Amino acid sequence: MSEMEMTKPYVWLQTSDGSTQQVEQDIAMFCPFICEELQKGMGSSKNCAVCLPQQVSSPMWSLILNYCRFHQAPGRSNKERKSYDDSFVKIDTNMLCELACAAHSLQFRPLIDLTSRALARIIEKRSPEEIRSIFRVPDDLTEEEKLEPLLNITDDPSIRLLNRLYAKKRRELLKERESIKKNVDVEEDERSVDDLLSFINGDPKEIKTTSKNKKKRKKGQHKKNVKVNGHDDIGNQSAETDKPFETSGLHGDFMVEFDDDNSDDIDDEIDPALQARIDREVEEFARRLNCSLQERIQDFSSSAQERILA
Repeated sequence: MSEMEMTKPYVWLQTSDGSTQQVEQDIAMFCPFICEELQKGMGSSKNCAVCLPQQVSSPMWSLILNYCRFHQAPGRSNKERKSYDDSFVKIDTNMLCELACAAHSLQFRPLIDLTSRALARIIEKRSPEEIRSIFRVPDDLTEEEKLEPLLNITDDPSIRLLNRLYAKKRRELLKERESIKKNVDVEEDERSVDDLLSFINGDPKEIKTTSKNKKKRKKGQHKKNVKVNGHDDIGNQSAETDKPFETSGLHGDFMVEFDDDNSDDIDDEIDPALQARIDREVEEFARRLNCSLQERIQDFSSSAQERILA
């Protein structure tokens, strides 16, 4: 190290990641932020180093320091400086953004202008989607916000045409949403609150419904309940019957009941001849069911003989 370099004053600086280093004072004073800190008495020793802003990490400070040293060196032509500046900002987009933030925090105007022009060239003639992709900016705008008209103070024809296009797209978006609402069929439950509570609680009672479709399905249904009561569990049963049959068998008293629900409606729909045949078969079935064991054996023997003769 030469005697001139040894006599140069140095200042101590600390970056945001904790790295501490000595820098020539005349180079460090390129940044107004550092000048203000030196005037406060900071940077004279390692224990009293100038703390750089949070945006200035060790890699960013290294780039800024190289930029300052190149432009501080005497004998550089403007062409050389311009060529250096052009190559200096040809870095990764994320790093360029970090460098711009670091220069802004240090109030370093020449580097702020240089990085801003480089970012402007990247953004120029690109769509919002491309800009978000380059800078990894999340798309938090709704469709309506994207189609908001642009402010056209200078009455630019291109902006005027773009606003017309946005207005057309807004109308199309509104029509599309209205058509979706019309096509959505909302099914309303017409059951009462008591019926719904019974259904939720698992009530075994039949839940009545006012749906017309269910009434149509129920109409025309023919349901016959055959109840055979015997021994100990028949004492307390008393059902309404149309045709009761009572007799005595070998094991106790039996009663056969036939309940026809909605018989009036069914009789109007069934052919009379078919109804008579059904009635005969029902009566025959009831007779056989209520007859004694001996009578059943006789009926079985007679029917077997008839089949043999036939």
